[in-house]
Amino acid sequence: MLKILSSGLVLLFSAFSLNAMADVVINGTRIVFNAKDKESTVQLKNRGNNPYLLQIWMDDGNPNAKPGEITVPFLIAPPVVRIDPAKGQAVRIMATNPSLPQDRESLFWFNMLEIPPKAQDSTSGKTHMQLAFRTRIKLFYRPDNLQPTPLQSYKELKIFQQGNNIKVVNDSPYYITFSKVEIRRTTGSAVLAAVENFPQRMVKPKSEIVFPLANKKSTQLSGASVFYSVINDYGGETTNEQKLQSSP
Repeated sequence: MLKILSSGLVLLFSAFSLNAMADVVINGTRIVFNAKDKESTVQLKNRGNNPYLLQIWMDDGNPNAKPGEITVPFLIAPPVVRIDPAKGQAVRIMATNPSLPQDRESLFWFNMLEIPPKAQDSTSGKTHMQLAFRTRIKLFYRPDNLQPTPLQSYKELKIFQQGNNIKVVNDSPYYITFSKVEIRRTTGSAVLAAVENFPQRMVKPKSEIVFPLANKKSTQLSGASVFYSVINDYGGETTNEQKLQSSP
């Protein structure tokens, strides 16, 4: 793949926060690639007033890897494209017979580098800083016939208290990403404890993770419930409640 980014550009990496500054946006915050479909389409939109050149690629988790040095079981079409103001662009992601686990999801990342046009004032002698925005979102490769369903998997998490921490056990074949975790007695009651600074929001399939609770002692939580929200396939939130279990 061509190495497009030149020394005259300043690269800004964005997952969500800088996406508000970028002119070219991705329709969605995550991609679910169902294995049976063989390919997936991502819609892009230029909401700015200038044309942009886009470089698009996939990676397997290393954000610093160069596009030409990455080996992933997907092809992007087109990998480089110009998008005019107020126009859209469909990008196809095609699986290339991936040898991936069939009992769980696999995680990859979709990258889009937005390269602005050159500054028009080339005779003033002034130095112009150009910003190239990179947006990177998750792609979940989902094999056929996984059980339970994604929606059911959120409800089947096991959540235990471990002192001033909680342990989340994910026995499902899906990646699960939390947006909020709170401990309450009942719906609408005062928050007894919460996960305020997530060390890692996403729990891998068939794995577990420990979250620290903010400023609460273990004796305060007996008999309480966990109210949590996770990110669903559409980028929205799905909420659930379950009793906080004692550590096994």
